[in-house]
Amino acid sequence: MDASAAITGDVDKTQIPPLNQKRILAFVNHFLVSTCTFLNEFALGCETKFVEMERQLQKTEAALVILEAKLASIPTEHHVAEETLKAPAISNQPNEEASMLDTTELPPTESPPEPECPPEPIGVRACEDLRYRKFFKMVQVGVPAPAVKQKMQSEGLEPRVLDTPDLILADGQRE
Repeated sequence: MDASAAITGDVDKTQIPPLNQKRILAFVNHFLVSTCTFLNEFALGCETKFVEMERQLQKTEAALVILEAKLASIPTEHHVAEETLKAPAISNQPNEEASMLDTTELPPTESPPEPECPPEPIGVRACEDLRYRKFFKMVQVGVPAPAVKQKMQSEGLEPRVLDTPDLILADGQRE
């Protein structure tokens, strides 16, 4: 056979001996077995990584639930101020002595004029809103803001509110 004939494609194919079918079948079988083995190992590795990621995600969710519960148990400044106002005044004298006091002997006290307060805006500040308060607490204790925003979005709240804590929300919820 001429080398130039093989390059140009002018070869008489009837003169070429047939390929060994057993050898071709062995190559094809080897290719299929090695490809299936590779794909099975790859799928097993991916499944293992997915299971591990799912475990880590469950641990993270559990830690987030615990953190939210701890944050909910922390009294806010608003709660502390209300509790001190509601607490009864403790007298140093027993009840009998307190009833015997003559109030006419005490000098009259003039109450100072109350300062005029500007009218309160309608609505609630975002950081005081019941729906958003726990998210602001999470940021205060060091939870990354993107994670908090993602949690807010998963609960159906607007994550951009986290950037503006003094924003007045007309539909805000107080306690």
